[in-house]
Amino acid sequence: MHIVVTLKQVFDPNTPPVLLQVSSDEKSIEVRSGSPVLNGYDANAVEEALKIKDAVGGTVTVITVGDDQSVAQLRRAIAMGADGGVHIKGATALAGNSYEIADLLAKAIQKIGGVDLVLSGKASSDTDAGQTHLILAEKLGFASVTPVKAINKVEEGALVVDRMGEDVTQRLKAKLPLLVGISNEANKPRTAPLKGVMMAKKVAIPTWTEADLGGVAAAPVVELQRLYIKPPVQVATVMISEGSDEANGRALAERLVQEGVI
Repeated sequence: MHIVVTLKQVFDPNTPPVLLQVSSDEKSIEVRSGSPVLNGYDANAVEEALKIKDAVGGTVTVITVGDDQSVAQLRRAIAMGADGGVHIKGATALAGNSYEIADLLAKAIQKIGGVDLVLSGKASSDTDAGQTHLILAEKLGFASVTPVKAINKVEEGALVVDRMGEDVTQRLKAKLPLLVGISNEANKPRTAPLKGVMMAKKVAIPTWTEADLGGVAAAPVVELQRLYIKPPVQVATVMISEGSDEANGRALAERLVQEGVI
């Protein structure tokens, strides 16, 4: 079985808000400290791919669209146990439009060839849109199941998965080729061993451009116009203590009238 896992590099969601600011172009975010990280749900997808590989064998290839810095996330996945990776030169972070990214990923997967299963995080922690993997499935002509909290069984030509619904879990059997959106309930990603980290540094990772994938990527269908941060709401607390419930109620009503609430 050949499994492809899609990865995205994002700002660390645990970054304190005081270290974040909107760039001067009003279309991107600047972080004054810290480095980008692998999207958490994608780490869960890598772990799930490795579990399948451990159980039934196969090959795991990780791919990402982004700048040169995003290759670090491919190396992290390879250190965990993936067999190889492909870097696609393209937009990164909030500049990446879901339709455009999905188009590049689809072309890369088609170029790789022979892919049975694509695993993606159910969403990315920067936008939480959850669109790219579904658009990717459509472009590949794969069935898709998302969000999935468990892959229960790998059968000949099919997977049995638990899909999360609204207050319900659905157990589904889906035929390959298939794309699955993995949620963080699925597993706890393994820590890459030192040997894996050292080995991953030496792995040759090709970089493919739009030209390598057959031409210009699909045009974005959504354009980011402006980012802004709303000023914090000022909250004041007033304690009312007039000695009795009746007096407290009267004082509260008077204060609400003063504030224009009633």
